Amino acid sequence: MLEKVEGLNSLSTLNKWANFIQKECNYSFHYDYLPFSSHTRTKRTIHHRKTRMFTAEEIQKFQHVMNLIPALGRDTSLRKQFDSRYPLDAMKHHELMAEIIQQVDIQLADKELLIQALMEKYQQLQRNYEALEQRFIQLEETLTMQEQTSSGWFRRKR
Repeated sequence: MLEKVEGLNSLSTLNKWANFIQKECNYSFHYDYLPFSSHTRTKRTIHHRKTRMFTAEEIQKFQHVMNLIPALGRDTSLRKQFDSRYPLDAMKHHELMAEIIQQVDIQLADKELLIQALMEKYQQLQRNYEALEQRFIQLEETLTMQEQTSSGWFRRKR
């Protein structure tokens, strides 16, 4: 790991950063249990140690942190890379309000498109209903016409 992040001097530093990230930024790393062996005079025993496993993306973020530390400091650099809420926390009040208004406008536009689609569907169903109602009236009229035309002693009773 030390070879992958340029400028990182010890695993202790990386471990402190990871603990800070997990506590302060609500970020979780993947853990795996790696085997290791211990020797005694009589036997060799294999144990498993819980170890953080870093992804390539996380290693890249650590490299960005190393580049940002001289300018921003450790805590700010770590938050900027790993905390999903950091951009909102760092905004000023008027910037935050503008962001909230923009998000609400996007959601309203989505709702308006959905309402328009539902209105079109409703109008189509209304037209289909009216067409079926007309067809039903026509069928009733043809049925009554057929009943009136049949007369005589051979008329079938229903």
